Amino acid sequence: MSYDRKSIPDLGIDESAKRLTPEKIEKTINAVLKGTGARLKAYLETCIHCALCSEACHYYLSHDKDPSYSPVAKVKMTLWEMVKKKGKVDADFIRQCSRIAYTECNRCRRCSLYCPYGIDIWYLMALVRRICLLLKVVPQYQMDTNYSHSATLNMMWLKQDDWVDTVQWQEEEVRMDYPTARIPFDKEGAEIMYTPIAPEPKFKPQLLAATAKIFHAAGVDWTMPSFDGWDNSDISMHSADFETMARVERKHFEAAIKLKVKRIVMCE
Repeated sequence: MSYDRKSIPDLGIDESAKRLTPEKIEKTINAVLKGTGARLKAYLETCIHCALCSEACHYYLSHDKDPSYSPVAKVKMTLWEMVKKKGKVDADFIRQCSRIAYTECNRCRRCSLYCPYGIDIWYLMALVRRICLLLKVVPQYQMDTNYSHSATLNMMWLKQDDWVDTVQWQEEEVRMDYPTARIPFDKEGAEIMYTPIAPEPKFKPQLLAATAKIFHAAGVDWTMPSFDGWDNSDISMHSADFETMARVERKHFEAAIKLKVKRIVMCE
C-alpha cells in the first residue's frame, strides 16, 4: 500500500523528525511493543485484511474511498511495518506514521464495530501515537496543547487568576438578567460540580453564562472549582502522553472529592 499525500508543513512533525537517529527510533519502538503482550500479537495475526472496516471510516469515505485511507491500510502502513522490521525504520517513516496517526485517524473506534473479529483498531493506532509521542514527532499545535496540560492542567495556558476573573465577570453578566443567579465557586456538598473545557473561558466565556442561566432556571444545586481541576478536557490522552493524562484526570476527580459533590457534569 503506497502513501501518497500532499505535503503540509508542520514544525512539530518535520523538524522533530530531523533530529531522530536510527538507534533512538529502534529502541523506542521496541520498548513500546515489548509492553503490549499477547493483545497486539492476537490482533495482527487475526486480521485477514477483509477491509470491512473501511466503510466505517469517514476519512476513507470522504476521500473517494481511497484504499490507503482505510483503517486496515493505516495500520498496515504504520504498526505492521514496525513489527515486521523490528523497529528498524527511518525518520521519514516515522514522519509518515505521525501524519497518519494524528491527522488521518481520530480514533473514534467506529471501525472496530465493523470488524468481524472485533479487532480494536483504536488500540493499534494508539500504539503508533505513543511511539511518535515518545519520539516527539507530533503535530505542533497538539504538542503545544499537551505541554499546556502538563504546565497548567488546562489546555489553553490559562492562569488561575484569569479563570477566576472570567467566571466572576460572567456571573455579573448573568445577574443582569437574573438578579438572584450565581456561579458558585467552591461550594462544598453541592449536588454537582460543573466543569467546562478551557476554550470556553479563553474564547467563549458567554457559554459559562448560558450554562449558569440553565442551572438557575432548573434550580440545580451546583458549583465550580476555583482551583486546578476545573478543565475537563484532556488532549494528553489523544497525544498518547499517558503520564500527563493521568495527572490531569487525577486532579479533575480530586477537585470533585475535595468539594464533596455527588456528581461531575461536563460540557460536550
